[in-house]
Amino acid sequence: MIDPETYDEETDGTLLTVSAEIFSVEPEGFEIHVTNDEKDEKKIFTTVREYAEYLVESVNTSRKDNFIAPWLPSPHARRYDIDLIGMQLSMMQEWMEKELGEV
Repeated sequence: MIDPETYDEETDGTLLTVSAEIFSVEPEGFEIHVTNDEKDEKKIFTTVREYAEYLVESVNTSRKDNFIAPWLPSPHARRYDIDLIGMQLSMMQEWMEKELGEV
């Protein structure tokens, strides 16, 4: 994955961008609104797992050489939901790294 902070514009056109924004839903819950720039596709997910699976699928089916998955500012999200999603993504990343290490 490319770090958006160090992205070199010379590679523009070879970069898949799958951006996400969090929206809190009343009374409890959240939605992750995702945009895939290659497919010009918008999706809404209600779990971190669905989001992660879509991200992996997008990367695996992309014709582009690199990808970034930036989180957009989420002014419509509760701090609790942002923290929960961050924790769940961290746990998924740790699990994936462990699984890949055992292969």
